[in-house]
Amino acid sequence: MATVELSVANELLRDFDTIRHKINGREIGRRPSSTCDAVTILDMEMPEAPDQARTMELVMRLVDGRAEISETRYWDEHGIFLAPVVPYVDR
Repeated sequence: MATVELSVANELLRDFDTIRHKINGREIGRRPSSTCDAVTILDMEMPEAPDQARTMELVMRLVDGRAEISETRYWDEHGIFLAPVVPYVDR
């Protein structure tokens, strides 16, 4: 399990709070961004995140007017994208 940072635009925090239960993780902290006044950083414990993950991004879409998470992406401390690990299945 990794603790990662998730950046959320302040204007979307209320909407984010309505979908947080859909994320398989737990918010452990919240603070203003040091680089952008319009962003809040959420510290998230994510059990499915790679150990080397430091930041995450949620890819969302609107379905019938409701936000749904379609993908979670992770980056390491150097900003390198961490590709998801897909188990090999011998067929």
